[in-house]
Amino acid sequence: MPINDQQKTAQDVLLVASASETSTPASQAKRQLMAFLTNHSAEFLGTIRSYVLRMGLAQGQAVPDMALDVFQEVAVEALDHIDRFRPDGQPMAWLLGIAVNVIKRKKVAVAKQYQREVAFGRLALMLQEPCSEDELVDLIAPFTLPDPDQDVEANEQASLILSLVSREDQQVLRLAILHDFEREALARELGITPVAARVRLHRALNRLRFAWNEWQRQQQSDVAETIERKHL
Repeated sequence: MPINDQQKTAQDVLLVASASETSTPASQAKRQLMAFLTNHSAEFLGTIRSYVLRMGLAQGQAVPDMALDVFQEVAVEALDHIDRFRPDGQPMAWLLGIAVNVIKRKKVAVAKQYQREVAFGRLALMLQEPCSEDELVDLIAPFTLPDPDQDVEANEQASLILSLVSREDQQVLRLAILHDFEREALARELGITPVAARVRLHRALNRLRFAWNEWQRQQQSDVAETIERKHL
C-alpha cells in the first residue's frame, strides 16, 4: 500500500474512533490525544515503520503494512487506557512506548507461529502418508520417558496435534487419550450417556484424522509449488 494511502487509512481509523466518542470525564483527554494522532499521523507512522524494521518484526515490502497494523493497535490501546495519558506530558513518547510493547507482542506471536509450523513439519516427516486413528493416537498418547524434558516435548506434541480441532473435540480427546478415561468415566465427565460419549469420541477422532491428513496434503502441495517456482 502506498505511503499516502497508509496515512489516509490511519487517519480514517482515528475518525471512526472519534465519531463514537461520548461525553465522559475522560472525553477531553481523548479529544486531545485524537487531535495529536491526527495531526502527527504521518510522523508517527514513519517512526513506527523504522521501529518495525529495526526491531525485526518485518522486512522489505512487508514493513509498511505491518507498521499500519501496529499504528491501529496503538491507537486502540491508547484510547482504552486514556486514564494513563498525561495531557501536559509528551504524547509522542507515550505512544511510542505503547508501540514498542505492541511490536514486542507481535514478535512473540510470530515466533510462536514459526515454532508451531516447524513442529508440524517435524511431525509431517514422521508420517509421510495419511495416517490412521491408531497412528494419531500413538502420536498424542503420553509416553513413559525417563527424561522430564522428553515428557514436556510429548505433551507439546499432543497439544500441537489437538490444536487442529475444536475445543469441544480437544476436551473429549484429551480425556479419552491423555487421561485414559474409559467410556463410562468419559460419559460421567461430559454429563452424557455412555453411548453418546462413544459417538462423540469416534466423531472427534474422525475430525482429527481428517484435519491432520488435510494439513499434510496442504504441506505437500506447498512444497511441490515451491519446487516448481524454483525451476521456472
